[in-house]
Amino acid sequence: MVSRARLLWGIPVLTISAALLFAQHSSVARGKSVADTGPSRFTKYAMNASNNAVIETAALKHWNVAWTYSASTPLQQASFAQGVIYVSGDGMPDHHALYALNAQTGQKLWARPLDNMSMTTPVVAHGLVFVGTGNQAFSASQQRRVNRLQSRNILRGTGPNAIYALDARTGRVRWKDPTRGEDMPSFVYDHGVIYTVGGSGVLSALDAKTGALGWRLTLGSYVSMSSPAVFGHTLYVSGAHPYALYAINVQTHKVIWKRPVPKVFGGSDDSSIAVSPSLIYVEGTTGSWQHPVSTMFAFRHSGALAWQTRLGTGKLPKDIEVSAPVLYHGRVFVGSPISHCEYALNAQSGQKLWTFQAYGPVSASAALLRHTLYVGDRAGMFYALNAKTGQEQASRYMGGAFAADYPIIIGETLYQPDENGLMLAFPVSRMTAEALRDPPQLSLPTGPLGQDIRYGETAFMDPVQGVSCVSCHAGGGTLMTYRQGHLIPSLLGAAASFPLVRAGHIRTLDAQINQCLRMTHTAPLPASSPRLQALNLYLRWLSSGWPEHLAVKSAMHGVQGGC
Repeated sequence: MVSRARLLWGIPVLTISAALLFAQHSSVARGKSVADTGPSRFTKYAMNASNNAVIETAALKHWNVAWTYSASTPLQQASFAQGVIYVSGDGMPDHHALYALNAQTGQKLWARPLDNMSMTTPVVAHGLVFVGTGNQAFSASQQRRVNRLQSRNILRGTGPNAIYALDARTGRVRWKDPTRGEDMPSFVYDHGVIYTVGGSGVLSALDAKTGALGWRLTLGSYVSMSSPAVFGHTLYVSGAHPYALYAINVQTHKVIWKRPVPKVFGGSDDSSIAVSPSLIYVEGTTGSWQHPVSTMFAFRHSGALAWQTRLGTGKLPKDIEVSAPVLYHGRVFVGSPISHCEYALNAQSGQKLWTFQAYGPVSASAALLRHTLYVGDRAGMFYALNAKTGQEQASRYMGGAFAADYPIIIGETLYQPDENGLMLAFPVSRMTAEALRDPPQLSLPTGPLGQDIRYGETAFMDPVQGVSCVSCHAGGGTLMTYRQGHLIPSLLGAAASFPLVRAGHIRTLDAQINQCLRMTHTAPLPASSPRLQALNLYLRWLSSGWPEHLAVKSAMHGVQGGC
């Protein structure tokens, strides 16, 4: 048996099967305890005020691991502290849990059942992990009020809602505080205090060790998923009904100012706040339900609106989870679930610098490492982009949707949960090396047939007029990728779909190969061509053992976007 990774000129291969998980691999500095790895605390959504959850130090330059953990519930909002990944589960009833995983191996250390779904970043400090529970539903009476934009003091969350403090080593509940409304926004830990907002429109300051209430302030706006941020002695909160940004002095416990987010009817209560020394950033949805527009806002620390930038338009998704802005080297990066785009803006002026058209809605936030931006979309595509130009460096189909959370990069390893219940860990270098998962194993026939398949592989790889099949189909045709606004399907199982009927006409595999050649401005091959016969054979072999699929409906499938 010859592995496809060996056959395809040594290129490791990503498969589209969720059953084929990341290889168990690690390369870490010897003599260093896993418990000593990374930060000792993780104090808010995406770890810092810029929302860029990246730790790159000399001590972590060899932190290079690869594994996958599979949970029984969708996962989102992970954190990292002292060698442990903590990740929240927001699945079906009886499957709500918080997971603690060994960051080097992916081994489950413990799982703590929770009373409702959890969408919060697990905040870690002083040996405790803080998470909130609750759902996004409204009672019938509250829903009627939500439908009127001018309504105030709305209560969100219909099931059990609570704030948990868990022992970081064991998962044991150290204290629990039930609340009136949902606790979906991530908490903020600052100087021994946990600050929480949620579905009741109340800001609470709790003693982190005991859960005792320090003080409480009624804001009026409930908060969906927008996690607050502390900057100096000021806590910034973005709420809904009214859609407003609040600045609260945590020493005097008073609102310093409250500013409406102009013409927003949603989204800004989902977008976790990013803060720089001069500006506060949040994304919102303006326009109307029929014609929504993703819009980026920047406020000064005085409360004055510094700028607003219209990002793009499109169809309003059923789940309007909005991306959180990320600050990096004078730029703000943000995605849109409406236009299906990722944007880079000048952080001071709001000027658009570049736009990247993704395949699906972009609700997730990005992580930026050495001028490369990593972000996923809700179609399951994951991208590596040049942060300066927006040019796509690599893309991979990962299978599970990426929700309104973020990647974490520790050293050379990227950690990312998805809604298929996978917690993924892989070296960032592998995004551009055609490999994230183990290659499938296919038997290569001996004798002349095996030689013909090898010739077909060569025909697939070798360029004609500077273009080859791998100019579009990465990994020898085994990867689903997204390039320059087009979905490039995997060819695993594709050949079994032919012949097929399209628009009343029969299309053979040979005709499909020639259609692809025309798209690359290469002359089609006659039926008698040995090259065409070899390509046909290679694609047939590539599909052996894989279920038939129709991903080849268009090798250059266009995307409807509003960038």
